[in-house]
Amino acid sequence: MKLKLIHIPLLLAVAFVAFLTFPWLAIFIGIHSQPNPPRPEITHGEFPFRLEYELNGQRKVIEDTIICDFDGFGADEGRGKYRNWKVRLVSGSENVTLLKVDDKKEIEFSHGSAEYYMGDSEIEKNDSSFPDAIYVAKNSSGIVRANELFDSYHIKLISWESAPPI
Repeated sequence: MKLKLIHIPLLLAVAFVAFLTFPWLAIFIGIHSQPNPPRPEITHGEFPFRLEYELNGQRKVIEDTIICDFDGFGADEGRGKYRNWKVRLVSGSENVTLLKVDDKKEIEFSHGSAEYYMGDSEIEKNDSSFPDAIYVAKNSSGIVRANELFDSYHIKLISWESAPPI
């Protein structure tokens, strides 16, 4: 049976798609065929914190509690399979808002990751943003260094204290 001329471009297209997708498919199958990491012994933690800062010369204090809960397992190309954690504050938000610049931008303080607090990270130092903050805009976010935080937004972070990790 002869290959018709129309079959050759189709065969080349299929080969090209297979060539591009095979490595990703192999990674996906490899990651998902791994066993899950062990379930953590402690699946819930509460960590009180205190943040003191100045905004336009006025001293402010925020006291809240970070709540961390085990949320199953996840997988990605960089870490393989890992334990997933949810983090929230007793006040109901995920981060501490220091200043709402406008409808599209806020300055927030990041209290650190649930992985750190639950002892599921190799990081030994709190991974909060102190003494810096984070700007969160509609389509972007990033770090605001302490000097820019003061120069641009008149915010000075004074102290950060949180309960130690598990």
